[in-house]
Amino acid sequence: MKSLDKELFDEYKKKGRGSWGKDLKIWKMMYNAFLNQAKDQEFNPTTELLLDIFLSIPKARKEGNPIIMHPFNYEPVLILTMDLTPLMQEIISVGLAPFHLNEPYIDFSKQVGYGDNPTLCNAQRPFIALLMQGAAPLPDLLVYSATPCNALTMSYQVMQNLTKIPSFSIDIPYWAYNQENEYYDDKTVDYVISQSKNMITWIENNTQQKFDENKFQQTSIRLNQAREYVLEFNELLKAVPCPMPSIAGFGNFFTMVTRGGSPEAVKATKWFRDTAAENVKNGVGGIPDEKLRIAWPYTHVFFDQELLPWMEQTFNAVVIMDILGHYKVLPHDVSTTDNCFQSLAKGMLDASMVGTMRGPIEYYLEYLTNYVKDYKIDAVIFPVHFACKHTFAMVRVASEAIREETGIPSLIFGCDSYDSREVTSEAIKGKITEFLTQIVM
Repeated sequence: MKSLDKELFDEYKKKGRGSWGKDLKIWKMMYNAFLNQAKDQEFNPTTELLLDIFLSIPKARKEGNPIIMHPFNYEPVLILTMDLTPLMQEIISVGLAPFHLNEPYIDFSKQVGYGDNPTLCNAQRPFIALLMQGAAPLPDLLVYSATPCNALTMSYQVMQNLTKIPSFSIDIPYWAYNQENEYYDDKTVDYVISQSKNMITWIENNTQQKFDENKFQQTSIRLNQAREYVLEFNELLKAVPCPMPSIAGFGNFFTMVTRGGSPEAVKATKWFRDTAAENVKNGVGGIPDEKLRIAWPYTHVFFDQELLPWMEQTFNAVVIMDILGHYKVLPHDVSTTDNCFQSLAKGMLDASMVGTMRGPIEYYLEYLTNYVKDYKIDAVIFPVHFACKHTFAMVRVASEAIREETGIPSLIFGCDSYDSREVTSEAIKGKITEFLTQIVM
């Protein structure tokens, strides 16, 4: 794999030159920040994907191609099928967090009365402030899902009211579609399919684009090929030592939720699968001398990019996957248009975080129990985001269930995953150190 050497760096620098427009100033700044961060590093397909996503927005503006903003829990399959440009909102709000550049916008949103850290999620709040200051990329359309939390839904409603941009909300049902599940409901998949078809009509009414069944099938084929690579990657991570470092699984999630259904997603997920397979074949671990295998069944602490590497270096502990990176959507038969719609619906129901948190607590308990057993986990760490109020009781029950069934200990602590001022990196490291040294090791 080549590195982002001077020649390639200069090529991307050149692509980013010129004015992108007033509302893309922050977007362009982020592009340059990530480009500089990647300089002289391995230039893998995920890095290429991220840089190309940044470049796709000014390109869409220049060419008059509509931009559709969506959240982290919706794969842009229909958006790509209809030759539109997807933009995942969290690239902005969450992408600013490692540089602490989200904090002024968090403060501004509070000053104008839009919630506070324990109430509304900072994976969306900074974007509200950016919108109010005229510094956020303005999409042409908004699409969002009503799962896994009310904070996300509320923020998209605020975005729509501030901008008057047409929006489409997708309702995700609680109930299971597998007949063997005690919460099975035979209407679940059809309910989601009907919303996808309504969304297609809505897009056609708000753009010049028309839905093409052949394009949909080709997008679905690529989507399911990528899903197959991800599941093979997940299986490879069961090896001891784990063949990939702690952050690797998140790369698969990011790929699927930003470009799922594209050739680029197939390329990136295949690279992850091939890299893991080669390491397993050669007995190479993602970290040297692996001693602990950690389950992290919630989201990362996004403001601290060095937290997981610190755990690797200090305790020889590898985080197998976080709840987003543990992408579990199965590949499906997409030989017909009807099958493509079924595959799309099941993917929405089983999406990272959504599949475990859209209904009864038993969904999460089953997920976590299998996670701990399948990946030979030594300890579980729950970094519970303050605004995810529905999660605190759930992880307490899950922690007790895991200890009773497997004997594996858990650490639960609250934090704001995006704002370092609530619970600092030092405080989080202190909790993890005490847990690993006094209970686990």
